[in-house]
Amino acid sequence: MDTRKEDVERLLVNKYPGLEAQLQASGSLIIRGVICSEDIWHRLRLYLPQYPALDSFQLYVQEGVEFKIYTSDNLKLQDEWKLEDLLDNLGKILPAKKAETCSKKQWPQENIYEDILALHKSKEFQMQIDEACSRLRFSDFSDYEQHYLELEIPSLRLVDHSLPECVPFGEMLAKNAGSLEQILTLYRKLLEELRPFYDNFMDIDELCHVLQPSPITTKHNTRVFPLKDRVYLKLTIGDPFACVASMALKIIGPTDEVARLRHVLSDGLGNWDSELDIHKNLLRMFDLCYFPMPDWSDGPKPDEEDNEELRCNICFVYRLDSGDVPLVSCDNPKCVLKCHAACLEEWFQTLMDGKTFLEVSFGLCPFCKAKLSTSFAALLND
Repeated sequence: MDTRKEDVERLLVNKYPGLEAQLQASGSLIIRGVICSEDIWHRLRLYLPQYPALDSFQLYVQEGVEFKIYTSDNLKLQDEWKLEDLLDNLGKILPAKKAETCSKKQWPQENIYEDILALHKSKEFQMQIDEACSRLRFSDFSDYEQHYLELEIPSLRLVDHSLPECVPFGEMLAKNAGSLEQILTLYRKLLEELRPFYDNFMDIDELCHVLQPSPITTKHNTRVFPLKDRVYLKLTIGDPFACVASMALKIIGPTDEVARLRHVLSDGLGNWDSELDIHKNLLRMFDLCYFPMPDWSDGPKPDEEDNEELRCNICFVYRLDSGDVPLVSCDNPKCVLKCHAACLEEWFQTLMDGKTFLEVSFGLCPFCKAKLSTSFAALLND
């Protein structure tokens, strides 16, 4: 990239986020957009045919419904001025009576840029604007470094965010926020209210061998991790603002193990300790000191995809693009079957009795014909 283009883009992003630049092949520079100078907003187009020099510049400033053109003939600049000087002093050198026609009251839709200028030096988060000044991103929030918020400008339409997918953030914005400041206030309020949600998952993510989802993000509200050999827990928090009340726990594994552990789970839920987080309650429930943990050793670790014992026996892949891994086994403890739930579902659908897949039974093992537990259906996407 031309260093001149980099310099002007850096200048505009840092000081004039309402403006965007276009460097022509001829070397001339075009700047267009809105800028606030002397508390007045101006919509402009600036042509610099000899950039970085200001010689022969043409400045078009919108006044009412038309653009007024300014050149060196009717707008006097100081000889040593550069682009930054021109933009900094724009409100002083333009005729006052003309500048008044571009007041904030006449251009309320442009006030977003005033908000951006007021926020861009905040230490509570990092703010970035794309090169076209069409998208605004907030990230690295204090105490919430993994979170981000992306908005379209100047419309402030929600583009993306890092809150759990089950949180209707778009609907909340439509009802409770209009200005940029209101949007940020609501977003940071939600982050604080979601602290228990993320805290409850923190120990599970650190101390359990979470198999799904992968990779874990701030948007996920489900975890699948091993309880013991061939037996897994699927934890889902339906409402992140009411973690325990909306919690769903499913035991996944061979039929007999699932039946026995469901009784343990039922008794444990009846003795839930509200003073403990979810991870500690689960340990207490199953009378464990710890769940199977990830390998934290410093030595080299074999690639999971290269380990044939870990691969799905149907698609011969370990982790699907969805992040799912082979967890399905059958009731025969000597059987080598291990596959993805989605692969097994697809395989059953090719059979004549495939329609009974979820309603009656998971079917019979493709390898040894032993029974497959219906609990594995919980691994499939809702």
